[in-house]
Amino acid sequence: MVMRNKLMSMAWVVLMTSPWLIVAPAAADDDNATPDRSVTFYRDVLPILQEKCQDCHRPSGANFSGMVAPMSLLTYQEVRPWAKSIAERVRAREMPPWDAAQEFHGIFLNERTLNDEQVETVVRWAQSGAQAGNPAEGPAPRVFPEIEGGWALGQPDLVVSIPEPFLLKDEINDLYITFFTDIPESDLAEDRFVKSVEFKPGPAVHHIISNVGGLAPGTDPTVYPEGFASVLRKGTQVRWQMHYHKEAGPGTAVVDETQVGIRFHPKEMKIRYTIEGSNIGNHTFEIPPAHAHWEVGAARIFEKDTFLYTLLPHMHLRGKAAEYVAIYPDNTRETLLVVPAYDFNWQTRYIYREPKFIPGGTRIEVRMWFDNSPERSRQFPEVDANKAVRFGGPTTDEMMLGWYSTITPVDPQDWAQPNLAAQVAARSNP
Repeated sequence: MVMRNKLMSMAWVVLMTSPWLIVAPAAADDDNATPDRSVTFYRDVLPILQEKCQDCHRPSGANFSGMVAPMSLLTYQEVRPWAKSIAERVRAREMPPWDAAQEFHGIFLNERTLNDEQVETVVRWAQSGAQAGNPAEGPAPRVFPEIEGGWALGQPDLVVSIPEPFLLKDEINDLYITFFTDIPESDLAEDRFVKSVEFKPGPAVHHIISNVGGLAPGTDPTVYPEGFASVLRKGTQVRWQMHYHKEAGPGTAVVDETQVGIRFHPKEMKIRYTIEGSNIGNHTFEIPPAHAHWEVGAARIFEKDTFLYTLLPHMHLRGKAAEYVAIYPDNTRETLLVVPAYDFNWQTRYIYREPKFIPGGTRIEVRMWFDNSPERSRQFPEVDANKAVRFGGPTTDEMMLGWYSTITPVDPQDWAQPNLAAQVAARSNP
């Protein structure tokens, strides 16, 4: 959760909002730059692109729930026309897309960032003429696994589809609807520990909330490390809370046949910890008209010791910023996450590198800020800054949901083991 980019059905909206958008190709030369011929593509820039960019920027690259990179950056011939634009986006910290504040560098396992030295290298290369250099000085081309049947993680052990193909008629613009699919005993004869969950959505799917996982623009498939799993019970009925969003009008009808692919851990594998998800949310707020910085909060007390595994703030078009803060039983405070510039088009699941221990009695507060100003309306034409906005499913309404997931030992006695935090952290690092 290869899929089409269905964040917004109107192509111009996708292009204007996509975090991969890079302005039209232009020559990399800068008349005011000081020539520096020591920086070359093959020796200096290609290693950075291979490590940080090529997972997405390649043919059939990574698909983050419909967010697909628009160009390949595998070869010098592909990269050179975009050199100046790449440097601009890298220098502005807009690429790679990662919205957590810089003070959280190194905390999350799936962080997509360049360090200062890497940014400087790319910028100097572009400003000094984007020279190729000697191919022999560069790394060998990366070899990527083939995608099987559109599944980035490989062929699933179990594929579940919505009950039947669903027609979104011409007149539909924004639709919330729930489906249910029974998993027959022939496909799931016993409870199984889940290793990964990957959604393959059809056209016009904006996001999915399900009892087997979820999908939102910018989220990648869920993959659990060895020893960790969620549980899929025999007789499970999959619930699909579908949010569709497309342009309405003659000839815009599409048919959705969304699927979810589930892979299981081997039956003989010992699972030590299970993962469960929930959220801290507010359903009763009202954002006034023409307000550019409206705060909404919610909180929850964790009665028992636990470990946080992931955080994922969720808002709609007016979402501006988000913050998670832990207030511990001794009244000390710790900020767990700050997203200073929330991107509706890139809703990241922040996965802890070392799961965060939360002692019983801790209160976690979530705050989110919303922009319902005329300026926001100019950025997103669907925003009507002249009206108050409340919690609701459609994209033009708002949501305030601080999603999180927690780790629970399969054997409750594991809580009593010395250095449990270190053991969990070790197992959670691939």
